[in-house]
Amino acid sequence: MREFDVIVAGGGPAGSLSALNLCGSGFRVALFEEHQSAGFPVQCAGLVSSDCLKVLERFVDTDRCLLNRIKGAYFFAPDGDCVRVEGKSKAAVVERKILDLELLKSASSVADVFVKEKILSVDKRNEKNSYVLKTNRQNCSSFYVVGADGVYSTVAKCLNFERPRILSAAQIECKFECMDEKYVELYFGRKYSNFLFCYAVPTGDGFARVGAVSGNNAVYWLNGLLREHPSVSRRVEETKTSELNCGAIPFGLIDFVKGNAVLIGDSAGMVKPYTGGGIYYTAVAAKCLGKHFPDLEAFKESYLKALEKEYAVGYRIARLYRVLSDEDYSYLIKLARGIEFEELHMDKPTSALKALPALLKLLKNPKLSLKIARCLF
Repeated sequence: MREFDVIVAGGGPAGSLSALNLCGSGFRVALFEEHQSAGFPVQCAGLVSSDCLKVLERFVDTDRCLLNRIKGAYFFAPDGDCVRVEGKSKAAVVERKILDLELLKSASSVADVFVKEKILSVDKRNEKNSYVLKTNRQNCSSFYVVGADGVYSTVAKCLNFERPRILSAAQIECKFECMDEKYVELYFGRKYSNFLFCYAVPTGDGFARVGAVSGNNAVYWLNGLLREHPSVSRRVEETKTSELNCGAIPFGLIDFVKGNAVLIGDSAGMVKPYTGGGIYYTAVAAKCLGKHFPDLEAFKESYLKALEKEYAVGYRIARLYRVLSDEDYSYLIKLARGIEFEELHMDKPTSALKALPALLKLLKNPKLSLKIARCLF
């Protein structure tokens, strides 16, 4: 039986970044990826902040996976009215198939990487007081285990971790007449999602990734957007669709440390609660893990200190999505034209609170003011 200092389950960004940071701290790491290559199946729009891109540049040449640079966003009310917003942070659209593969290649230069090996079980301890992992090809042992194997994590299941709520996501990549190819588009309202929102992320050359994130059956909500939204339905060409992807997004950060096992990335619910994006939050976690390993409690404390406030505000914003009516959205979009959003940062929901006083000052609707106050305070 082969022995390692750490075994990492999963070869996506969470697993590769964990392996890279752990190996950088001098530990011998084995990483297991069940597919032939990382990046499949695609379950992400590929939108990352400029800050996140800088973190990734430490490990890979991000120019290889860069599709588009983003300046800001259009926020849409259900009736098709919209406002353009530019914040403090810029963003980029990346090709996840290439990004994930490049990260895994970097990890393979410092760790033992095994592809097409699915972890079947994780037993807590053997006679050497180590975890035993069984794959479809071999058995191995390690004193530490990192579960970076996604929302349906085998590590989490075998070691009885609590599980986050699972949201439904669906997107197509298609010909799309963007408002501006340097701006993403976000579509709000109960007609288009029963949990978060729908979106269009321009990839360049007249194409975009158009998708929905919902509590269930995202394909249903996506179809509603494509066929019924007063703006999107006029600009999308479904017949020129190059790709369809469906997936799952976790909602709710769980207790991600148990004994000498840790969950990271989607398996731990490490995503922004108000958007469903997870690469930046996962990158922060991987850095904290490498810095504090093998003290997992110190790692947990460090990660929560860095992002606990962002999670708290993110959950409140996500709740606000579900509280606002379609009429509320229409009213707020009109008000937003008189507000400056220069401090807005896509990875930091606390930055949105800086614009709140100006919004509340303009609000002339007591019921709506109360809804916002109850959700955000």
